Amino acid sequence: MSTEGRSFKKTAAAALICAVVVFLCLNRLLPDKKAEEARGDYFFLGTVVHISVYGQGKDFLSEELAGLEAEGKRLEKLFSANIPESDVRRASDGQGKWVEVSEETYALVKRAVDLSEDTDGAFDPALGRITKLWKIGSDGARVPEEEEIRAALRCCGCKDIELKEDDGAYFIKVTGGALIDLGGIAKGRVADIMVKKLADDGIKSALIDLGGNLAVTGERPGGGKWRLGIQTPERPRGEYFGTVSVSDCSVVTSGAYERYLEKDGVRWHHIFDPSTGRPTDSDFSSVTVIDRDSTKADALSTALFVMGRDGADGYLKEHKDIAAVFLLKGEKRVLVTEAARSVFTAADASLSVGDIGGAGK
Repeated sequence: MSTEGRSFKKTAAAALICAVVVFLCLNRLLPDKKAEEARGDYFFLGTVVHISVYGQGKDFLSEELAGLEAEGKRLEKLFSANIPESDVRRASDGQGKWVEVSEETYALVKRAVDLSEDTDGAFDPALGRITKLWKIGSDGARVPEEEEIRAALRCCGCKDIELKEDDGAYFIKVTGGALIDLGGIAKGRVADIMVKKLADDGIKSALIDLGGNLAVTGERPGGGKWRLGIQTPERPRGEYFGTVSVSDCSVVTSGAYERYLEKDGVRWHHIFDPSTGRPTDSDFSSVTVIDRDSTKADALSTALFVMGRDGADGYLKEHKDIAAVFLLKGEKRVLVTEAARSVFTAADASLSVGDIGGAGK
C-alpha cells in the first residue's frame, strides 16, 4: 500500500513520542528535590519542541520558558524557507539581487556555507530545489521524475550564494535559481542561542529538545551528567541502542527512519545526497554527533550520514576532535570515534562496538 507523504501532525506526534524516550531515560536519574521544574511544549521550526528548566521560583522559570518560546518563534521567522516573509525566503526569491537580512541570518548562512565547503558539499544549504521537489514530510510528498531531479540539481550548490557586509548592514544574493534551505542546521543554531540565553539568565540546569536535537545546560538536577538515549531505528519508541552522558553539550542525531515516503514498496527518506538529488543510500541507520556547538553538530550529523562509512572514516581521520556514534545499517554494530568513547555506552548487549576515524590507533 502506497503512502504519498506524512502530514505535519504525524511528524509532530512522532517527535512527541521521541521526547518521551528522552525524558523516561532522564527520569531514572532522580532530580534534587530542592530544584523546581518548569516544562513547556511548543511547535515551531516544523517540529514539536520540549523545554525543561530547573531552579528556584516557579514564576521565574515560567517567564524563562515564555522567553525561550518567543525567541524560537522569532528565529523561525528569520530562518524558515516556508515563511514568505523570512530572511531566507526573501533572499531566495530575490534571485540576482542583494537582499538585506538580519545579522543572525547572515551569520547562519555564512556558517552553513563554511560547513558545506569543509564537508566537500556533503552538507548543502542550497539544496532547496531538491527538498521542494520531493516534499518529504508533507502531504505533497512524491517521487519526482529523473528529468525533474537533474533540472533541480542544476540549481543547487553554495556557488550560487554570495554574502557581503556594508556599513553595518548584511546582505545575501542568491543566483542560478538556487533556494536556500537551512533545515539541516537551523535547529542547531536555535539551540545554541537558547543555551546562551539560559546561561545569561542564570539558569544552571535545563534540557532543550528541538525535535530530537537535544541540548543540555549544566548538569542534571541533583548533580551529575545528563544521560540521553539514542533511539534504535525501526523499533518502537523507548528502545534505544545506547546512551551518552554529557553536560553543557548538544546531542544531534540524523537518521532515515523519522521522515519518509513509501511508494510502490520503496521507502524514500528525507536526507538527500547533494550529488544525486535523491535520498542518500547510506551505510548508516543513524549518525549522532556530540558537541558543545549545536550548529556544528546539526550540520555534521547530516554530512556524515551522506558521506557513508568510507567517506566518514576519511573525514574523521582529519577531524579527530569530533565525537560521533554511528549505527550501521542492517548490522548489530556501532562505530564510535575516539572522542566519543568516554561518553557513549551501549545499552544493547547484542551490539558490537567498533572504531571509526582512526579511533584506537
